[in-house]
Amino acid sequence: MLSQVQSQRIESAVAEAESGTSSEIVVCIVPSSGDDRGTAAIVAALVFVLIVLGGPELKWGINPLIWAGIAIGAAIVAFALCDYFDLGLRCLPPHWVVKDARRAARAAFLDHGLDNTPERNAILLFVSRAERYVEILPDRAAAAAIKPEAWAAIVDEFRQNMRKADLSEAVAGAVSKIGTACAAHFPASGVNPDQVSNQPIQA
Repeated sequence: MLSQVQSQRIESAVAEAESGTSSEIVVCIVPSSGDDRGTAAIVAALVFVLIVLGGPELKWGINPLIWAGIAIGAAIVAFALCDYFDLGLRCLPPHWVVKDARRAARAAFLDHGLDNTPERNAILLFVSRAERYVEILPDRAAAAAIKPEAWAAIVDEFRQNMRKADLSEAVAGAVSKIGTACAAHFPASGVNPDQVSNQPIQA
């Protein structure tokens, strides 16, 4: 989760970027795009079975019920560790992880009505922290006006900034670049209503 200071920094960057363009710029930052708890559950089950079946074989004179209790405790710890460190995601093939992240990005775009702005020029900056996945999704008009290479360059710069700066600062920099790209094709008019909240979406 973003801190209040980080959230305010991003919100301010979005407001500043949108002041020069009619495009709506939205930031979505999620802890994870997919759910790797299935893997965590499998690991927990394996730990439980190994201890329940293997414990009594050690012949330590411990009651089987106590072994069952130890197995339950160990399974809970194994599940918590796998879930906390996103080990399931790390074990999945990269193309599966990317596929889930892309699906989540498109769901966020549609769920927040970014395909329904009057000029069809809304932009979503989607960041999934567990997968370290970043994508810029432009709506139809923005996609037609701005080349994919421009979005790719912003994403590359964002990744570089993430290695040396706070997340909110890296996002703010990317938002500024998005605003500049949009302003060249969709400059702000006299009336420039803010149709979508500038606060970052956190799911």
